[in-house]
Amino acid sequence: MTPIYLQRAALHCALGEDLHSAARALQSDQPPQGEPFVLHEVLEPRTYLYAAKTGERLSERLDRLLGETLGEHPQALDDCLLIVASTSLDISELEALTSQQQGFRPEDSTPLDLLANQLRQRWGFAAAFTLNTACTSAANGLLYGARLINAGQYVRALVLSFETPSAIAMQGFGALMLTSPSGEYRPFHPERDGLILGEAYAATLLTREPGDAPLGRLLGGFSACDTSSLTTTREDGSHIHWVMQQALSSAGCTAAQIDLVKLHGTATSANDEAESNGMRLLYGKQMPALSLLKPWLGHTLGACGLSESLLLLKALQNGPLPGVSYANQAMLPFSTEPQTLAASSLVLTNFFGFGGNNASLVLQGCSTGETACR
Repeated sequence: MTPIYLQRAALHCALGEDLHSAARALQSDQPPQGEPFVLHEVLEPRTYLYAAKTGERLSERLDRLLGETLGEHPQALDDCLLIVASTSLDISELEALTSQQQGFRPEDSTPLDLLANQLRQRWGFAAAFTLNTACTSAANGLLYGARLINAGQYVRALVLSFETPSAIAMQGFGALMLTSPSGEYRPFHPERDGLILGEAYAATLLTREPGDAPLGRLLGGFSACDTSSLTTTREDGSHIHWVMQQALSSAGCTAAQIDLVKLHGTATSANDEAESNGMRLLYGKQMPALSLLKPWLGHTLGACGLSESLLLLKALQNGPLPGVSYANQAMLPFSTEPQTLAASSLVLTNFFGFGGNNASLVLQGCSTGETACR
């Protein structure tokens, strides 16, 4: 695959209201404090990681996100594809409206395709494309955007992803016994007890050329659906292993050349087991540096492929990544100490979704002020 640059980017999440502040907060090694909600099934508290409350409607927030990504004086967008990736759609706003009206009206719902087309019309994008593939939605958005640019169908692509807080997500994941009762988000810990959901809004502009100060570049990636189960992937890690291998092959590099693996790490029993086994199949006992981001962002579901990739690339520009406090007990060889890597490190990022849709990306960071990566 011909590398594609992540030229500009924006992120709103529990760690901060912009990408820079979120990366700084990550490196302070102080995970955000979530807010409790009551899980109806068992009348127990669970935790959610909200982004800053702004009072904006979803459309207003997405417009602000696009403005931050494109800059104060954006070029005409008639050569640019808009890709919107999400699992939450407009559910949060619809829930509020349903409560206000004391009932649901189908005509109030806004399909993701309609939301994307409204953004296309307001901003003048050439076309709009939508993706909802569970936790891999935004990762697949990056892959599709790069593929269409390389095919010559568009000069640029803007990938926008978001995950909003909603009762249906909070209560649904709770009913499946996937949310953490303890409120401790500990992927790959032997006593992990589930995930913590998080809110996020993320966007990046993909181009063939680096621009003035690119965040990084997408060297390759691969996505496939494991059809062995309706809900998850094979716990022996074989499908995850294959997806990682294909991603590396598409980027023209080997597992040994990877400096850092950003693990999916949901802290659910089956997913962590499958990813651990996949990593052992790929690396054996000699693994590169390992990173986790969900304890700081929450699981941002359809947005995690973009929110985590942007946060990681920005953090690499700024300094060390935080260690894992329970590394000595973990299923994989994490470091308890902060890890300093070059901004231009080669990174494998994993996103393994509900329903067995698995994706891995190969990214390379760029140093601040660089116009190209190595």
